[in-house]
Amino acid sequence: MSFENAWTQFHLGEPPIGWMLLGEGAANRLRFHSLPASKRYADTDEERSLLLGRQNVLAFEVLGDRPCWLVQAHWVLQAGERDVADQHDPFRATREWKLDFAFEILEDDGEEGRPWPVYAAQVRWAAGRFDDLLLSIADEKAGPTLWMGTDGAIFAPYDGGVDLFLPNAEAVQRLAAQHPDWLPTHPLNL
Repeated sequence: MSFENAWTQFHLGEPPIGWMLLGEGAANRLRFHSLPASKRYADTDEERSLLLGRQNVLAFEVLGDRPCWLVQAHWVLQAGERDVADQHDPFRATREWKLDFAFEILEDDGEEGRPWPVYAAQVRWAAGRFDDLLLSIADEKAGPTLWMGTDGAIFAPYDGGVDLFLPNAEAVQRLAAQHPDWLPTHPLNL
């Protein structure tokens, strides 16, 4: 099955970009922070190790060791525009993991809509396998990246933590109960 078909099966009409999924009022969403006290960025090797430990645990709990989709969406800039993230080669993962073009979405920005080409490939999650990419995401050096399991569950890391979009409320409750110290303390779950 192609990624486009898999995405449509579980997330029809939604964009495969973590922060855009948040705007859709996604059901069964759960956010975890990568560092204690909601610290956003890792400054030491110890903090990077903690961040990777938490994210690898959560990814395995969501994706297991079954095939899943690694997905990266690219922003397209208009002539003369420059994104500060471009200095870090934000789409390196697309080349390194040999992601193929899947489809394009249009971001409704109130004008014409900005195109976002989406690239994906099937991979298998394994602890440590994606550590370089996870650190790039955490340091805002990678474009929008997520993984989707065969059941439609989404693991979407960002700078500061991970958003999970799970198949049902029971999965949300189970993971929240397993890692209560990793949950945000903000009343809006931020």
